[in-house]
Amino acid sequence: MVQIAIIPEPKKILAGEEGHADPVIRERKTDPDMGEEEYCLQLKKDGIWIAGGSEKACLYAESTLEQIRLQCGDALPCLTVEDCPAYSWRAFHIDCARHFIPADELKKMIRMSAHFKLNKFHWHFSDDQGWRIECRKFPLLHEIGAVRRGDHMGNYDSDETEDRYYTREQVREIVDYCGELGVEVIPEVDMPGHVTAVLAAYPQYGCRGEQIAVETRAGIFRDILCAGKEETFAFIEQLLDDLLELFPGKYFHIGGDEAPKEYWSSCPLCRKRMEEEGLETLQQLQGYMENRITAYLKVKGRTVIVWNEAAYGGNLDPDTIVQLWTDDKENRLEQHMERGGKAVISIVKNCYCDYPYGITSLRDVYELDECPAGLAKAKDRILGTECLIWTEHVRDEKRLETLCWPRFAASAEAGWRGQDRPGYPSFEARMKRLLPVFEKYGICPEEVSGWVPGPEEAQRQKAEFEKNFSAEDRQEVEKMQEII
Repeated sequence: MVQIAIIPEPKKILAGEEGHADPVIRERKTDPDMGEEEYCLQLKKDGIWIAGGSEKACLYAESTLEQIRLQCGDALPCLTVEDCPAYSWRAFHIDCARHFIPADELKKMIRMSAHFKLNKFHWHFSDDQGWRIECRKFPLLHEIGAVRRGDHMGNYDSDETEDRYYTREQVREIVDYCGELGVEVIPEVDMPGHVTAVLAAYPQYGCRGEQIAVETRAGIFRDILCAGKEETFAFIEQLLDDLLELFPGKYFHIGGDEAPKEYWSSCPLCRKRMEEEGLETLQQLQGYMENRITAYLKVKGRTVIVWNEAAYGGNLDPDTIVQLWTDDKENRLEQHMERGGKAVISIVKNCYCDYPYGITSLRDVYELDECPAGLAKAKDRILGTECLIWTEHVRDEKRLETLCWPRFAASAEAGWRGQDRPGYPSFEARMKRLLPVFEKYGICPEEVSGWVPGPEEAQRQKAEFEKNFSAEDRQEVEKMQEII
């Protein structure tokens, strides 16, 4: 059989009869007897036949067919592809808060991700350095929270103002576009930390109530939402109502990472809340806050996701999905899963695509262990994987694309095949043959020579990247982590 490169590599490719297949699609149907993401693609002498367990699965079959056409043109081999994913959760995350990504570029990234059968877009549009969505209920979020007076993230130094955000019409357009491609949008509003831009617009919802400015630097910051004020929860609920009009999907991410609790510790209202609720630690107070937000979203029919620090208090609602990205202190995620919780795996060293390839190579992304040590007993409650791009140091579209591609494709195969993936050498060989797909969609990927840098080049890239972090920055981050 003619060797065809397909990413993610299908579980089964069966050779057909001799000769070429008719390139015309004769039938495309959904089959209720097939799994939701299962598909069958048949290339035969009398035409092409597509069947899938859903419309989304049929789209997967079409993506596979598109890759075959790119290699063979109309001289299609006769074959049958039968396939379904190991994991139902194969997400990609894009940070549009630190540096705004225009809607057209965002659509390019979504389209390319959908081609490789990634099925969830985790949209990070709120952080210390900016709020990026028009808000009807609280307009100061985009009038003030979207305005950053300079950019001093890393070793970059500019006083140019960043003041862009997505209109509600643009958001709806992007959500609809994702729906057409079989991609579900997961919005994120990080709480209680990473809210400097929110508090710049509405400072009364922090413990201090003092006016602060949208951050121009990267890092972890002390001002977080006050867990002791009832007004904070009323604000959050109204804000969520405003956003839920734009995001009809099943999931909503509420963050929970990197939330220093220094001001909570000295806040009389937070201390009173702990006493009234019988909470012994500040981490439990965070769990209480996340649970209240979760309860509100559950009433609205949403399933909530948090970063793994939100589970440190040990009191997180077991219906909450926990996204593992960093060290799991005291095995809190394992304990959460033992109580029935579920998890998404996005470990920094394998999934963070904002680092240069000399730190996180294409091989590193591909070789993610999607069932980390400590979670083996609960592996049936691991939903899948997620690759991420943060944009503190990403200021142009070409840089965004080269950092993500082909790493997002490697993550897609890791999530699609799981522990049964064919291995990095196979993936790299197929990726080289499929490079024309990036040109077709106007994407600028990393050069092949840069996918897995040698030791000297990797060390050079690492040293260059570390210039973004001064000794003072490192000391401040270490100090913040002590009070998280």
